[in-house]
Amino acid sequence: MKKYKKLNPDTESLRIKPSICFIVTSPFTVNGFLINHLTELAKLYEVTLCTNVDQYYLSPKLGISNLNIINVPLSRKISLWIDLKSWWILFCVFRKYHFDSVHSITPKAGLLGMSAAFFARTPFRLHTFTGQIWSNKAGMHRFFFKYVDWVIAKLATFVFADSSSQIEFLLQEGICNSSKIAMLGEGSISGVDLNRFHVNALVKANMRQELLARESDCIFLYVGRLCRDKGLFDLLSAYTKVKAVNTNAVLWLVGPDEEDINGQSKELINGLHDSIKWIGPTFTPECYMQAADVLLLPSYREGFGSVIIEAAACHLPTIAYRINGVIDAIVDGKTGILVETGNVSAFAKQMQRLLASPVLRESLGSFAQERAFANFSSKAVTTAWLNFYAKNLIH
Repeated sequence: MKKYKKLNPDTESLRIKPSICFIVTSPFTVNGFLINHLTELAKLYEVTLCTNVDQYYLSPKLGISNLNIINVPLSRKISLWIDLKSWWILFCVFRKYHFDSVHSITPKAGLLGMSAAFFARTPFRLHTFTGQIWSNKAGMHRFFFKYVDWVIAKLATFVFADSSSQIEFLLQEGICNSSKIAMLGEGSISGVDLNRFHVNALVKANMRQELLARESDCIFLYVGRLCRDKGLFDLLSAYTKVKAVNTNAVLWLVGPDEEDINGQSKELINGLHDSIKWIGPTFTPECYMQAADVLLLPSYREGFGSVIIEAAACHLPTIAYRINGVIDAIVDGKTGILVETGNVSAFAKQMQRLLASPVLRESLGSFAQERAFANFSSKAVTTAWLNFYAKNLIH
C-alpha cells in the first residue's frame, strides 16, 4: 500500500483542481467518520487533511486515496501554547496554498480552523457541528463554550449539523440563523458503510469464542471514546447493578481510553473487572457489533450518534440517554430504548429488560436494521457531500 502524500507547509503545491482542506483534531474522528467522504472527494478535488497524526494513527485505508496530509499538533484540551502554535501553522498553510475551501469538524478544529481561514481570506469556510460541549454544562463553562460555537458560526460562511434536533437546538440558542445551517441527507456525519456493517454469523461465532463469551451470555457493547462525557461511569454503574443479579451479563468496551476510565473505575466495579473486556481502539468495530447483543450509549452529548446506526445495521438495538442527536438515531420503543439523561437506575432496568427478553432484542434489532439500511447508507451521505461541493465550489 502506498504511503500518504505529505505536504510540507514550506513548499509550494501545484494544482489544476479546486482544493479543499479539512481540519480535524484527531485521526480517531477521521477513521470513524470521514474515510469514505475524503476518498470520494479526492477523486474530484485536491484534498488536504490537517490533523494530529502524533496523537492517534490514521487508518491505512486512507493510503489508497490521493490525500495530502499535514501534521498539526491539535489537542482536544485547552492549551494556550499548543493552540497558538496550531493556529499559526494553519494560518501559514492557508496563506501558502490558497485553498478554495476550508472545512473543519470538531470544536477545537472549528475555532482554530475557521479563525485562521478567515484571516487568511479563504473564500469558502465550512464547519460541521457534531454535538455541543456546553449542552450539559452550566455557568461560565456553558457561556464560554457556547460563545466558542457562536464565534465558529460567525466566522464560517456556512455550517452543518448532523441531526435535525441539533439544528433546532442551535437555532433556539442563537448560534446561527436558519439561512446559514443545513443537514446533509437524513442526518449522521458519515452514514453506515453497509459493506462493513451487517450481520455475519461466522464473525459472531469467532469473536465470542475469542473473547470467551458463552452462548448464553448477553453481551452489552460500548463503542467510542472512553470519557466522562460519553457517560462511561453511568454505564459502569448500571452494569454493576445488572451483573449483581445476572451472571450471564457481559460488557465489552471498545475505543481509546482517553481519561483512564479503566484505572479510575476499579473501586466502582469492585470485583467485576474480569467480566468486562477493555478492548481498546480498533479499525474493525463492526466485528464487535456483529458479535454483541445490545449497544449502550449513555452519552451526555452527541451530534447524532453514528455508532447507533452502525450497530443497527448489524441488527443491534441500542439503549441510550434521551439527548439531542440521539433522538434522531433511535425510534424509541421500536429500534431501541431511550432513558432520561443521568437516570442510571432506569438505564440498568432497561439493560435487565433486554437481557431477559431475546424476543424483544430480536424485534428491536430487526426494525433498527431495516431503518439503517433504508435511510442511512454511507453512499447516500457521501453523495450529499459531493453534491454540495459540486454545487457550491467553482471548478
